[in-house]
Amino acid sequence: MKMQIVILKLVVFFSLPFFVYMCSENPIKTDLNHSSLEIDTLTIHSMNALNYSVAPNLGTNERLYLGSKNGLDIDLSLIEIEDVSSWNFFYDTSLVIDSLHFLLYSDDSLLDYNKVPNLYFSPDSQFNENNSTYLDFENFSNSNWYNLGSPLIKIKHTDDTSGVFQYTELLWSIDTLLQVLSDTLDSNLVRTFAIQFSDNNSSFLELFSEEATTGETDPKINMYYRTTTDSLDSTLSRTIFSNGDLSIIKPNSIPIDSNSIELSNGMGLRSILDIPIEENFILSGSLIRSANLIIPYDTTFSNTDYNVILDPIQSDSLVLDDAMVYEEDPYIAMGFPYRVSADSQNGECILSVKDIIQNINLGNVRNLGFKIISNEKNDPFASIRFYVDETWSNSRLEIIYVKN
Repeated sequence: MKMQIVILKLVVFFSLPFFVYMCSENPIKTDLNHSSLEIDTLTIHSMNALNYSVAPNLGTNERLYLGSKNGLDIDLSLIEIEDVSSWNFFYDTSLVIDSLHFLLYSDDSLLDYNKVPNLYFSPDSQFNENNSTYLDFENFSNSNWYNLGSPLIKIKHTDDTSGVFQYTELLWSIDTLLQVLSDTLDSNLVRTFAIQFSDNNSSFLELFSEEATTGETDPKINMYYRTTTDSLDSTLSRTIFSNGDLSIIKPNSIPIDSNSIELSNGMGLRSILDIPIEENFILSGSLIRSANLIIPYDTTFSNTDYNVILDPIQSDSLVLDDAMVYEEDPYIAMGFPYRVSADSQNGECILSVKDIIQNINLGNVRNLGFKIISNEKNDPFASIRFYVDETWSNSRLEIIYVKN
């Protein structure tokens, strides 16, 4: 057996050089000098931008607000509660509803009774989470609403020994609304709640909206009830979550600067950017290797990590009026796969537009300009300012392409 192993080792030893030789890298040597393909670059500086304003809607924001901040006024926040099945408990003879609590949550551990709003209720529809703006509430009055007063404040900490702050709870007892909330005769019943500060309150308040968490700190109603079918009553609870909420935000002024474009969710500021690609470009059919739109921003005015969205315009039949506040965005954009986004970093926002430039060059897509907007998740009280005039900065579209 040992002899066989020795022989095997000798065979491997003498065969190895042969296999190494046969398997050694043997690159193909081909002269490509005759190829007509060339890599070229193009930089476009000539671009025109124009601000326009859309009445702001914060329906997808993770916070509800009240008060004034950074030139924005929020006098009203609205919450809608639905879940019809829970309100049917009122008519179940085997159940007794003991109490109802309306709850909102804040991450302010120092919240006190001088900074809390009053709660109001209306059985009528008052808002559309995705479309309502301050333009719909110019003459709003809560005089016909149920006034539920101010809340109790509870500070919630973790139950462990560390006692770390979790959130502040605002609690209103709404037992007096039980019958109207459970009304089955009102076919148009929409359970709308509103929060507003009392007169002359200059506070600013930030609360969690339904988009903030998966439920723990969502606006909600807790229903406490007992069963009467057993010999002993059983105390139970049921949570009824909001199904929509919205802060009505209004700019008290809109900045206008012809040398810059500014983006802001709270202000409703957006921009149209026109880049004369066809006038500068490139042989039809060229392959785009990269295309980056680079727009410097004012670092003294804007924070980093402000997310900017660029979306090519799909149709354009509008003469834009930059002095007008539009109820809805007048421009329809292409969206996926041409919609791109990027964070502002180190004084520049760099957006990759390779796909749309390639398709414009191939004639698959018309170049009707680009819409630039703030990501809906950005802080509505923050904004970003770009300079697009060549005398101000070095805004540009840099293209690397392959041509014949």
